[in-house]
Amino acid sequence: MSVPRRAVLTGLASFTALAPAAPLRAQPFTLGHAFDAGAAPGPVPLVPTWRRNAVTVDMAERRPKIAVVIDDLGVMRAHSAQAVGLPGPLTLAWFPFARDLPEQVAEATARGHEAMLHMPMQAHTNSILQTGPDPLRVDLPPEVNLARLRSALAAVPNIVGLNNHMGSVATRSLALMDLMACETRAHDMLFLDSVVIPHSMGLRAAEAEGVPAAARDVFIDNDKNPALIRAQLATTEMFARHYGYAIAIGHPRPNTLAALEQWLPTLPDKGFALWPISAAVRLRNGIDVTMSV
Repeated sequence: MSVPRRAVLTGLASFTALAPAAPLRAQPFTLGHAFDAGAAPGPVPLVPTWRRNAVTVDMAERRPKIAVVIDDLGVMRAHSAQAVGLPGPLTLAWFPFARDLPEQVAEATARGHEAMLHMPMQAHTNSILQTGPDPLRVDLPPEVNLARLRSALAAVPNIVGLNNHMGSVATRSLALMDLMACETRAHDMLFLDSVVIPHSMGLRAAEAEGVPAAARDVFIDNDKNPALIRAQLATTEMFARHYGYAIAIGHPRPNTLAALEQWLPTLPDKGFALWPISAAVRLRNGIDVTMSV
């Protein structure tokens, strides 16, 4: 039986379907012999990188879960520090070209947050001012894109995986997303599709390669109006209650940070659990959902 496709909320209450061949609530799959309960006894396999770097949570949690990802971190230091100071666990996605990343990420980890690479990818504007240096591009040879991706993965320490920064051109390319997925798999990491376009190939490529993956549900702050940001947070709650979990992405902007500072502490009393992206990916893909390690 097919599993219903999950929608993506881009407006206050509007559902935009993803590409037809990229169902967001896919059947659970098994990630290699490390998770094969029927495999013959043998040496205990190594724990994948994304599991080693994940924040530990109780996977038996029955409340609706919300994962909040804050993108674009590391360059605007004051705003990044404010995001690090928010209640967690949050997932903080860092630009690979930011300075002092080991120190910044270590501070975030000490506060209980999870780290992820925010990988620049080619956008329609085709401007380095927006993507940052060395984005993945459809017009570059595969070896150049691979070198850029490997350099970025090495730049941000202790990450569980990556999500795309921009990418309205790059994520349309199945070949480029296949390259990204293969390298993500080689590093035993997860992938979050930011879904900057509804027909992104990122999630499809990751699933085909066996990468543990998920897609963003709600953009918190496409509009900087505080009232609209609060409305998107309410939409995130609605989505989590309906589907059991929600993945929301925001940015280190003053109005967003102020709204999150007020909203995050209210979640337990509203009956929600705040989760890192690794736990949401585990739940979505049926990976050891009864274990806390």
